[in-house]
Amino acid sequence: MTDIIKTETMDQPDAFYKELLTSTISEGYPKYLQENLLKSMEKRAVLLLKKRAKTPQNSNILDLSEVEETLDQISMAIENEEEAIKYFERNEFHKSYKYSAVFYVDNIDVDLINSLQEREEVIDFFDSEQYHDISSGDHRVTKPTNYFIGNVMMFKFSKVLTGFIPGSGVKKQIKYPIIGVYFKKMNVLEIRLDSTRPMFRQSELFYEEQINLVLDWFEENLKCNFRKINFPPIIEYIKTHKQNEVVVDAQSMCFKNGSKAVLENGINENYVLPLLGELKELIKVNQDTFDKSPEIKKLIETFITETETLSDLPWVTLVWKSDKTKVKFKFGATDDDYTILQYYGRQSDMEKMNDVTKYIIENQEELNQISESKSESVRELALDNRVV
Repeated sequence: MTDIIKTETMDQPDAFYKELLTSTISEGYPKYLQENLLKSMEKRAVLLLKKRAKTPQNSNILDLSEVEETLDQISMAIENEEEAIKYFERNEFHKSYKYSAVFYVDNIDVDLINSLQEREEVIDFFDSEQYHDISSGDHRVTKPTNYFIGNVMMFKFSKVLTGFIPGSGVKKQIKYPIIGVYFKKMNVLEIRLDSTRPMFRQSELFYEEQINLVLDWFEENLKCNFRKINFPPIIEYIKTHKQNEVVVDAQSMCFKNGSKAVLENGINENYVLPLLGELKELIKVNQDTFDKSPEIKKLIETFITETETLSDLPWVTLVWKSDKTKVKFKFGATDDDYTILQYYGRQSDMEKMNDVTKYIIENQEELNQISESKSESVRELALDNRVV
């Protein structure tokens, strides 16, 4: 297990930390993200990637125009430019992540955060005397770095993961960030984390364990109480009422007879799932024909309804039509387990993740209003009956 790195002092990044960052980007960042980071730093005059006819105002800017390989450019930027290190660490707040889990949470007390900062238990990213994140060993989280944007508070927990390359046994270490995003207006805490290679994962429940560690930190240090969000009825509501905005791309089904099936849209641009979706489409397209055979129509509709309502759904993948954002919702095995969201495809920044979270909460509120309205109608009907 990796020991805690510089947990008591915030000296400038040493050789180990710089090597850790380089290894992290090499292992975890696709080349297009590496290139995007370098180009962004060039725009901010952190470094120079191409020779220019006009000399930059900052004559001390790091010149990497003679360096050909992307990873070599990153390595040299980390080695020679402290601002590059700060830029990479800032990007860890703003980038998108592969997985997330969303919870309702009581109001977080800002005074407690301030108190933790005063005791140096939380690092303020914008503090000029703080040079880099604090990274902890594999089995705990420690001193997060916070970063506030308006009503969104973010806490980054940086861990050091250690693995050995299969076959050669060569030791590798990476910096692994886990982001806790608190949406103040929604009273929601979202834990975000990335996928990592199997050699860095100590167990099959690696991602769940990281989420639980961060939840424990919030509970212990910020006295938070969490409520699990019940995703299945929200997803069902979206599937039924928001088809113009969001459609099902795939879903796993466990039928009442014990059989299982995975239904995938594939390359179907109309987002029609095989079997059940195709049967619905068949009835819709041939409405007049089925109206002439009501018994057959009823048999098929009953089959579809019973299959959908009596089958367990371990997971469902939704696609947002507007920007093709694709998210898999992996439901917990029991009522006490939380849902894990898995994002597919290229994700450039956190905005799409924020949009998905807000969309889920908005639809939860709509569903709550409908339930309350129905409950009120039942109460009024009961009172009317008593009067009669």
